[in-house]
Amino acid sequence: MTVSWKRQLRENGFIEVGGFRIELTLENTFMDIDYIPRIAVFWEEDGRWHVLRNSIPKGRTLEEGWDNAVKLLEKIVAGEEKPMFDDPSVERAFLETLRVLISDDFKIR
Repeated sequence: MTVSWKRQLRENGFIEVGGFRIELTLENTFMDIDYIPRIAVFWEEDGRWHVLRNSIPKGRTLEEGWDNAVKLLEKIVAGEEKPMFDDPSVERAFLETLRVLISDDFKIR
């Protein structure tokens, strides 16, 4: 059975595409109980984790926060938003890899 990348990301909390592992995660705001949805990306090329710095709306519930994170990734895949990492080479490689996701036919096995 194949599952769309959006569904797998939402249900499993991660997808692997190309040399990247893309995970939904949470960031705790300092001195607050609030958690903000984030997208963390492991890049095999440099063996490091990188956090996508684009703004993701918190949402009223944790589920809505996760949905907002997936929507941000959809915008990046569609070319409507540029990914913001701490390293331009990660941004370039990430965009090249995400081109695979542009096709609705792309499914994760």
